[in-house]
Amino acid sequence: MHLLMVLVLLVRAPKNDVSTLEIVQGIAALAVFLAVCYAIGRTGAWFKNRRFTSTWAPLVPVLGDARIGSDGGVAVTSRLSGTYRGASVHALMSPNVAHKYGPLRNGNVFSVAIENVLGAEDWSIVWQLGLPVVGTSSWVVRPTDTPLATRLESAGAVGQIESFGRASTHYLVRDQTLEWSAYIEPRMILPPDNFRHVLDALLALADINRTVNQV
Repeated sequence: MHLLMVLVLLVRAPKNDVSTLEIVQGIAALAVFLAVCYAIGRTGAWFKNRRFTSTWAPLVPVLGDARIGSDGGVAVTSRLSGTYRGASVHALMSPNVAHKYGPLRNGNVFSVAIENVLGAEDWSIVWQLGLPVVGTSSWVVRPTDTPLATRLESAGAVGQIESFGRASTHYLVRDQTLEWSAYIEPRMILPPDNFRHVLDALLALADINRTVNQV
């Protein structure tokens, strides 16, 4: 409707150096170009989502009621949802994204999360790189130097996830989600046994959170 109104206004507009016909032809060419770009984008997303579905296949049997979903558009991220040991969980794969530990290269991020986890405060466990030459890399509970950080450390929270290597774990009160994420290139997903181990560790962390981070 809007395009039709524009065309009517152009036809009634005073003539100048550019004819109405030339303007209409330009608009038509632009419309065709945008339609072609949209079709190419949708086709590319369709192929990407098919690839994602195939890639998830080894992990689908790990979860109950497993469901695969896309990001609904450009197919940058794909999601696997389901249940594990009675908990609602999901995993995300985001290939070829900017690398946190290597600014000049991209990596594949894989995330695993436990949903519906209650708590009073946000917290994170991250692998912190030390300064060149003099610094030491280590696990850090954030926010640092708080009673909650002390309780998490004393309860063995870091020990639950440190064996999986350099990664980060975040708990968000707003989302009630406890999430572990890591760069795992060249892989796009974890092997099934590793996936189970991460899920088990997150469930243990959720129990620790319920104990030391009560609402």
